Amino acid sequence: MTIENFLRKHFRAFFPPDSVPGFVKKYCKGKGLEIGAAAHHDFKINALNVDYTSHEEPGDVYYEEQMKYAGCVKKVDIIARGDNIPLEDSSVDFVFSSHSLEHFYDPVSAIDEWLRLVKPGKYVVMIIPHKERTFDSNKACTSIAEFEKKHKEYDKNAKYIDMHHSVWTTESFIEFAKHYNYNVIKVFNLVFSCYSNSFGVVIQKGRQSK
Repeated sequence: MTIENFLRKHFRAFFPPDSVPGFVKKYCKGKGLEIGAAAHHDFKINALNVDYTSHEEPGDVYYEEQMKYAGCVKKVDIIARGDNIPLEDSSVDFVFSSHSLEHFYDPVSAIDEWLRLVKPGKYVVMIIPHKERTFDSNKACTSIAEFEKKHKEYDKNAKYIDMHHSVWTTESFIEFAKHYNYNVIKVFNLVFSCYSNSFGVVIQKGRQSK
């Protein structure tokens, strides 16, 4: 039994199943967007839900998952691909995503789109699975060369398999962010939380100089 599992077993009060990490509440203020929201993970933020489909049809894996754990399906407010959202530049206060970035074939295009949408000085806030604490633990971290290749060849009109196209540790994500000059202002290790398989990242709109 790992230390984390021991603590979770004997100190359940510290791991409430529906708690929202404090940094989400802190940086997701005003009116924003949530990418791929789910009814069973309600972060209680003022956000329109963006998803590529309504997930209302039985047989849809995300429909089934939400019905299983929440008994309802989160309403999709904007049906669009998360890296091609039909809103004006600098039109929202934040963009939030939890366990969605890794599903984009080209995460660079996704983050760039989210930064396009947030107002100057505002935030892109993400909860990202840590590969060592998920079923991706046997995979190597996605390399910068692979990110470059995917970004160069990416076709927004193509259909890609829904899977984890990218895997990160906290350290490899910081390396990725530095390479693309994203202004990461906060990184959170969520190992002792209800999102213990994840880490959190806050990017502020604005580029750092290389």
